[in-house]
Amino acid sequence: MSLHGRVENGVVVFENGPPLPDGTLVEVTPRLSAKASPGPIPVSNEQREALLGLIGLWKVEHPPNDEEVERIIDEERTKKYG
Repeated sequence: MSLHGRVENGVVVFENGPPLPDGTLVEVTPRLSAKASPGPIPVSNEQREALLGLIGLWKVEHPPNDEEVERIIDEERTKKYG
């Protein structure tokens, strides 16, 4: 059986079906409305450029290790901030 309802003052009020007796165990799964659906996460131009630079990194034959990644990050910071 599937019941539909909405939350009013912190309590689920069912819109259809018979009333359930007190103590009935239920499982409630919220449905996302069109307003509540997550949209794209805003990304700054700087973040976008950094992410685009990482695309495909794992497809290379020898991806950089942690030390190489740190070195690359330090080089890019030096280029940007001096």
